[in-house]
Amino acid sequence: MPRRDPEVTPFPLPVIQRLVQWAKVIRAQRQQMQLPMRDFAYRLNISLDTLQRMERGEPTVQASTYLNALLALGVMDALCPTPTEALMASSQARVRHKKASEPDDYF
Repeated sequence: MPRRDPEVTPFPLPVIQRLVQWAKVIRAQRQQMQLPMRDFAYRLNISLDTLQRMERGEPTVQASTYLNALLALGVMDALCPTPTEALMASSQARVRHKKASEPDDYF
């Protein structure tokens, strides 16, 4: 798969800042636990290159990979708290439109 150019696919600055913060936490926690990059990448089932890009905070790494790393290091709840029910509730009621009934005299 070809690598995306960050200038071609712009990301909002708050997103990039958050990813860089996550990257710093991931690297610091991995080093504090004295986990070599190769072992940690194996544990996450990702390539060493992906782990290196993740620790740089690159936005091309999937969000699930970042979250998986945070979970493996035991810091996901501190950085990504579970949203409240109020945030997940929709203010709009979902309405299904009834299909127009077909005539029974098909045959």
